[in-house]
Amino acid sequence: MMMAERFSGMDSPVMGALNKFVNLVILNLCFLVSCIPLVTAGAALTALYSVNLKMVKGEEGYVFRGYWKEFVQNFRQGTVCWMAMAGAGTVFILDIKAVRVFHGGLKGLFLTSTFAIGIIILVVFLYVFPYMARFRDSLWVCMKNSLIIGGSRIGHTTALFLITAAAAAVTVCSPRMTAKMLFFWLTAGFALLSYVKSYFFRNVFAEFENMNAKKYK
Repeated sequence: MMMAERFSGMDSPVMGALNKFVNLVILNLCFLVSCIPLVTAGAALTALYSVNLKMVKGEEGYVFRGYWKEFVQNFRQGTVCWMAMAGAGTVFILDIKAVRVFHGGLKGLFLTSTFAIGIIILVVFLYVFPYMARFRDSLWVCMKNSLIIGGSRIGHTTALFLITAAAAAVTVCSPRMTAKMLFFWLTAGFALLSYVKSYFFRNVFAEFENMNAKKYK
């Protein structure tokens, strides 16, 4: 009887896990809906991380209401940031294609500089939306601090990249797996991936929060 109550009570680990899963499904649906115009993906990512950064600490409250509140509050900055990152990514791809034009040592120099720029773009992209979800700063400061934090936490940055890359690799490894992963992404995938990465971000941001106590949300 006591065992049954332990698993069926509202405060039981099973019910807690089920509640967390339902919240992730709701959060994923909100994220997908708010990404439909695509140009709003930056605001959507910021809102997604804002909720998940609270969820990993058990501070999420009402997920649906919290998500849309953060989406509206971060709409302008998140959208501008998304467009800036998309532009930087486009320039990087064009630079990669332009490498074939160069020859000899000049080609190596151009390839090295392009690779370095790509690393910078990747690090900023990994951190900037979670950073905006946690701190109140101008867009330039958000990008600058994202690069500084990501560059100074190589272990965390590598782990975040590998988690993201692994999820992408599993998705595209075969047509059959792609079909299965499509269901996963549409159900809870984006929210779950963000939730897992949010544990890393909370750890990385902890020291920065102490330095910027008046700025974090």
